[in-house]
Amino acid sequence: EELLIDFCEIIGEHSGANIAEAVWNTLELYRLKDQTMGVVCDDATNNDTLLKSLENRCAAEGIDFSHKKACIHCLPHIVHLSAMQLLEGIGAIKPD
Repeated sequence: EELLIDFCEIIGEHSGANIAEAVWNTLELYRLKDQTMGVVCDDATNNDTLLKSLENRCAAEGIDFSHKKACIHCLPHIVHLSAMQLLEGIGAIKPD
C-alpha cells in the first residue's frame, strides 16, 4: 500500500541539503524519523547528499540509518536509462 504523506515546495535550490530539510521536517511532523528504512530515488547527486544528510541527522539522534543501505533506486528510471543506452548502442537514436 502507498500513501503520500506530504507534498511541499522546496524554497531555493533543489540541493540535497534543501531536500533533506523538507524530508526531515515531514519525518518529524509524522513521528517517522526512527521508522524510515529506505528512500526511493534516481541517481542524481543531490539524492546522495539528501541521504547522507538524513544519515547525519539520524546519527545525531541515535537513530540507525545508513545512506548506503537506504538508497532504493527507482526501477522504471533504471529501465529507461538501460533502454536509452541500448538504443544508442545499436544506432537507433543519437546520443545527447
